[in-house]
Amino acid sequence: MVKNLEMKRVKFKGARKVFKKIRRDLIDDKYLENIREFQTALQKLVSEYDTTNWENRFVVGGALEILFCALLNSIGYKCRWIKEARYDIEINGIKFSMKSNFTGTGDIIVDWEEPTLFFISDVGICYADPEMGLETRHTHDALVINTRQIKELIKRNDIWLIPIEIPKKPKSSVKIKTASYDVAKAILEEINSKHLRQNLPEV
Repeated sequence: MVKNLEMKRVKFKGARKVFKKIRRDLIDDKYLENIREFQTALQKLVSEYDTTNWENRFVVGGALEILFCALLNSIGYKCRWIKEARYDIEINGIKFSMKSNFTGTGDIIVDWEEPTLFFISDVGICYADPEMGLETRHTHDALVINTRQIKELIKRNDIWLIPIEIPKKPKSSVKIKTASYDVAKAILEEINSKHLRQNLPEV
């Protein structure tokens, strides 16, 4: 038990060190163009694949992980998309979970055993881990952290915040794209479909 706690502390120490370095790099004007591309891509993702549609939530989360990996790789980090049960990305050998909230308020579901990057609208990219004293609570089916807890953490110490603009999901969309439809359409285009592509159902 003591050994496990010590291993966790070492893990969190390494994750905090990596996050602080990323923060220093991303607030440097040298990477403004890289950040702008990331923000543009994220804005398009969130606005076109509205997470009001349940299936889009998983796709948007995965796409965010891929885009953030690409951003870090573009500025010299070695970032891998790992898709493990509790971890989403690995940065310079350190594994992180990623969570997003595109409303800027409310609860975020967590496992809360790992270093976590929170992407929160109107806040930015925040780092937190279970050793930082954030309050969690159980709902009927999940463990959650309220965004208020994370905002209070960075208010006390903004070293845990990368002030990159994270877009809000639209309050209403004229047309919401659906990930499964786009995948089906892309497959039919790739196989040069003669019959099915012309007869896709309306969305």
